[in-house]
Amino acid sequence: MSKQTVSERLFAGFCDTNGVRYSRVIPGVGRSPDFVITLGGVEVTCEVKQIDPNAEDLKELAELRQTGSAGRFVANRLRGKLKDVSAQLKKASRAGHPTLLVVYDNTPFKTYSDHADVVRAMFGRHSVTVLVPDDPSLPTAALAPFLGADRGIGPAHNTAVSAVAILDGSLDRAAALRVYHNPHTAVRLDPALFKGLPVSQPVLPDATEVSL
Repeated sequence: MSKQTVSERLFAGFCDTNGVRYSRVIPGVGRSPDFVITLGGVEVTCEVKQIDPNAEDLKELAELRQTGSAGRFVANRLRGKLKDVSAQLKKASRAGHPTLLVVYDNTPFKTYSDHADVVRAMFGRHSVTVLVPDDPSLPTAALAPFLGADRGIGPAHNTAVSAVAILDGSLDRAAALRVYHNPHTAVRLDPALFKGLPVSQPVLPDATEVSL
C-alpha cells in the first residue's frame, strides 16, 4: 500500500481518537475512495484529499519571512478538489451509501479552507444582478445577492457527494470536522450521525440559503 498522506493520517487519527470504526479501501483498477467509516450503524464512503502548498504559497511564505508582509489574490483551489471527486464516490452512491469528501488544507496559512471558500466552491461565486434601464434618467438597481456562478455542485452535478468535510487540526493538535451537506445529493447523510463527535455542520441537508 502506498504511503499515507498527511490528510489520511489525520483523518485516521480523528477516527481513532473519537471511536469511529473505519477501514481502508484497498486500491483496485481505476480510482477508488480511501475509507469507509461507520456512524450509528451506517456505512459512509469517504474520499480524503489535501491541498498542498503551490509555488505561490511558498513565495508568499518566503516574502513574509524576509519582509514581514505579503499580499496576493488567492484562488479557490477547493473547487478543483470537488470537481475531481465525483467518479470516486459514484459507485458507493449508486449502491445507496452516503459519501463524504474530506479535504485537509496542508498549506502554511490554511489559506483555502475558510467558510467562505467552502461555500463558493460548492455553491458558486457571490454575485449580484444589476439592472440598467434604457432610460438614462432612471436609476440602476441591484437585485439581491445570490450564489451560483462556477459552482461545484448542483441538481445535476456532483450528486454523488453527500457532504464536504473540512478537516481542521494537525498531527500535533486534535482534529475536528466542519461538514457542509449537499442539498442536491442522491443519498442524504443524516446530520444526527455526527452526534457526540467534534463536528460542526454549517450547512445542513435541507438548507435553502447559504450564508458567507
